[in-house]
Amino acid sequence: MKKDITICFRTSDELRNALDKVAREDRRSLSSVIELVLTDYLEKSGEYMKEHEKRRFTRKKVAFPAFIQGSSKEGEVHDAGVIVDISLGGLRVSLPKECASKVYTDTEEAQFETSFVLPEENKSIKVTCRPNRVIPINGNIQVGASFVDVDFTNYQKLQQYLM
Repeated sequence: MKKDITICFRTSDELRNALDKVAREDRRSLSSVIELVLTDYLEKSGEYMKEHEKRRFTRKKVAFPAFIQGSSKEGEVHDAGVIVDISLGGLRVSLPKECASKVYTDTEEAQFETSFVLPEENKSIKVTCRPNRVIPINGNIQVGASFVDVDFTNYQKLQQYLM
């Protein structure tokens, strides 16, 4: 981000000392700490977005148990995982590390199905996903996937949950 504007303001000694302490602890400049504080405040109030969101749909952090099933060159996949975030366009699921080669391939045809239950629902939602990226984290893998085929009723339930 280009920084070509200078802002000067008056403050108390206590605030200045507190900002200096944070800057030293974080090994940042005083200017950087002040910018972080202001940016955080404006983002929380909804008046400022750090960068324009590139995703079409915003994500919601969740922790839903999920059942993954699919097939690949490596064989059938039938495993349990946890959906860690979800949007109207896709999801990110955490799976055991050994599922990586079975769920994710570099082919355009790679797909898997996941079933999960939304809070306060009594029926599972099943969606077909296309894996886009795999990230190893803490002995597991996290697969970012986009939705390929979602039943209209399931999409409506998902939309109601996310809104």
